[in-house]
Amino acid sequence: MIRKEGKGEVRRLISLFAILKLKEVMMRGIGKKNKGVFVTFDGPNGSGKSTLLASVARQLTFRGLEVLCTKEPTLSPLGQFVRTGEENYRGRIFACLIAADRYFHLENEILPALRQGKVVLSDRYVESSLALQRLDGLDLDFIWALNEQVYIPDLSIVLTASVEVLEGRLSLRSRLSRFERTKSRKNELKYYLEAAEFLSARGFNVFFLDNGITSLDQNVELTIQEIAILLDL
Repeated sequence: MIRKEGKGEVRRLISLFAILKLKEVMMRGIGKKNKGVFVTFDGPNGSGKSTLLASVARQLTFRGLEVLCTKEPTLSPLGQFVRTGEENYRGRIFACLIAADRYFHLENEILPALRQGKVVLSDRYVESSLALQRLDGLDLDFIWALNEQVYIPDLSIVLTASVEVLEGRLSLRSRLSRFERTKSRKNELKYYLEAAEFLSARGFNVFFLDNGITSLDQNVELTIQEIAILLDL
């Protein structure tokens, strides 16, 4: 299922409702102890994933929820190898390294935290592979074959912004990755949209946020709203 953010007064009322529901969860001692919530943040380079995730984490923590912030590639030795090897490894080799790090991520960080009832927020997940590895010349079927055994998140947030906004933000960075330096933002955005549609058809709960026009505060509220709904299941 693919959904997009609400508008106007309805959005503000829903956000208020979400805040009240989160407070209710907090007063119940964070509700369900045996089921955490897994939320992923994906989108083109420059879309603001890390900024939004950090802001959402602060709000959830302030409201008494136990939060794990994590990212891909991970900070494990395998993840660090992937990060430093981006310039040297491409295509199938790099896609396999990314997938291996993702399964390590699941087994050693994400699933244990979910069993502890935490809210897990991940900066990048399988959407990034379905977009970036296509930029690296691979077809969708091969990429999915590597990743089809992943745990399906409770919420998959995909951030979008115009090509001009993405390029403008990247121009302010002092250092760019291989994908940021050599690949087209237009194609990257296109592949993310196609990845969202592909995963939605396979049971992923995809939620689009425009992080180019919509303010950060509004997108934080919309994300909090979605997480509050999940916590109330």
